[in-house]
Amino acid sequence: MNIAYYSHYVGREFASKAGMGNKNGGSPSLKTQGMARALLKAGHSVTIYSPAITECNCKIDAFEEIEHFPEGDLHIKYPTVLSYRRCDPINNLRTKWLLKKDLKKIMYDAFVFYNIETSAMFLSLFKKGKTIRILDYEDNVMNVTEMIGLKSWFRWRRPMLFNYIIARTDAAFTVCKGMLVNDEVKYKLLTPGVINEEVIDYVTSKKHTLRDGEPTRLFLIGGGHHCKGTDVLVNSLKYVKNPCHVVFYSNPKFFYSVASGEIEKLPSIHKVEVRDLIPHKDLMDILNKEADILCSCTRSFELPPQAAGFPSKMMEYAAMGRPIVSSEIGMLDDEFNRHITYYEGEDPESLAKCIDEVINNYEEKDRLALELQQITLRDYSIDGTAQKMKAFMDTIERNK
Repeated sequence: MNIAYYSHYVGREFASKAGMGNKNGGSPSLKTQGMARALLKAGHSVTIYSPAITECNCKIDAFEEIEHFPEGDLHIKYPTVLSYRRCDPINNLRTKWLLKKDLKKIMYDAFVFYNIETSAMFLSLFKKGKTIRILDYEDNVMNVTEMIGLKSWFRWRRPMLFNYIIARTDAAFTVCKGMLVNDEVKYKLLTPGVINEEVIDYVTSKKHTLRDGEPTRLFLIGGGHHCKGTDVLVNSLKYVKNPCHVVFYSNPKFFYSVASGEIEKLPSIHKVEVRDLIPHKDLMDILNKEADILCSCTRSFELPPQAAGFPSKMMEYAAMGRPIVSSEIGMLDDEFNRHITYYEGEDPESLAKCIDEVINNYEEKDRLALELQQITLRDYSIDGTAQKMKAFMDTIERNK
């Protein structure tokens, strides 16, 4: 199939033009790249149409770039991007015009679109029955926490937007089982994350032990926003009995806006360190060398654990082969879940008990983590995802 893929993707050349430094476009870029490479591996051609991101404070003229991967060449097309705050609607509209222009001369067999929000403006370009329309559903549009503070008209509009898009969607890639549970879409494939060589090349399968006389090192990556539960992890240290050194990789501005006041109240046996963003492959190397426990404290957004979403960092954590402590939002399936220590709700005391449980039973938790690593490398690598993707797309094509 010839596939068009709409996503806020940031390629290497765009990052260079925009002077992004260590920023990589975040989880949309990492997830999209993994999905696109899996589609290439499954025998399809992929062109990404991207409005990029709005954080660079510059204008980038329209251009195309090609990224070369072992699975094949990934084509990315950008409109003229105004990478300024609040310019996202303009960039999305320009992306639509770019795709509309291309559709006059290019036939796409499938259109994959990332998430619900902006996708409505693209679906009108594709007539039912001619192009397979596939939703890459990463974040639940019904997030209650995310909508706090938004104007009431926008909260009221979201169910309408959801129904409009789902009625025009043929298939979906979903990050967890509870999204689209009521058969709103006929064909669904579970795609919680895709790990590539930037993860795989830096992991080891060696038994890991805690260092005598040193604090246990806990890492949380993926941002310091309120939704990431940064403050929950900091507050939990008030109740953790074993000495801990907690490291956050985050934009410090976001981190300190939600957790700085609580750090000063912590017992002296604990230390909190905030590190700025670094290249993704360097981060994976550091996690492999330094981390004892990996933490995912993402809030559930007042939705059931299997309906809110699935943090992309969980797959990277799982590939590391280190014990994981996670909120309920990190739940996936029975095979995955039995290897991880979960806490309920957003309760710092429950999280603290989980941290102490892992430290006090570290040998067994490390054994489970290494089991999970093998499952992850088998099922959620690009090769593993490509196998599932091929069978899924073949089924849709046969029944088209």
